[in-house]
Amino acid sequence: MSDTPPDGTIDDLIRHIRDAVGQDRPIIIGMKIIIAPATPGPGREGTEPAIEVHTFGNRVTLVAELPGMAAEDVQVLFREDRVYIWAKDQQRHYRSSAKVPPAEEDTIGVSFRNGVLEVSYTPLSLPPA
Repeated sequence: MSDTPPDGTIDDLIRHIRDAVGQDRPIIIGMKIIIAPATPGPGREGTEPAIEVHTFGNRVTLVAELPGMAAEDVQVLFREDRVYIWAKDQQRHYRSSAKVPPAEEDTIGVSFRNGVLEVSYTPLSLPPA
């Protein structure tokens, strides 16, 4: 038998491995597949809330729903053209990111009320190309 894996499907590769180790029973290779429920159930709040991006005049407003969180448990980070949002307490963990217009540093305002995060800022003025 050859030591090089066959070209083809995953089934061919698994057969090749089984033949190489001389076993006729299934082998677990260390793969983990997780299928999340279509709708959150009890204790399974969604972990990736949508980030809505709205433009009003010269301001950009981002909105994300983080139900059950307190303001001190929420973190917002801008990195170039992406925003990252984390929120974690004893019962819930949310994390999300979105592509957004880059923010001008000193113009960012954040508010958090009734589980709704709003981040408003002036986008960075880019020089004409």
